[in-house]
Amino acid sequence: MKKCAFLTVCVLSLVSLFFLMVPSSQAQTKEEKQFMKQNAKEMTTFMEKCSGCHSLQRILAKKSSKEEWDKVLKVMAGKPHANISAEELKRIQKWIDFMQAIP
Repeated sequence: MKKCAFLTVCVLSLVSLFFLMVPSSQAQTKEEKQFMKQNAKEMTTFMEKCSGCHSLQRILAKKSSKEEWDKVLKVMAGKPHANISAEELKRIQKWIDFMQAIP
């Protein structure tokens, strides 16, 4: 029970940090705000799975093509310690695609 509460607090902290990291100019349009609200699960999965080994700032700063990201994500998901399911991988890919589309 304590482990679950701790994990919940960690996830909420990461979500809060993410919104602090995203410059306000990046989330100004109604469409972007709506997308972020509708895709909170993708963002949370991304933050939970990717921040274990990398800083979120490092990941979000990397600009690569969709094909390059797909390759990187498949390699990362294949790591024994990653523990990323196929469904989680799809969510992470969707979130990174969105983040890469923001100028």
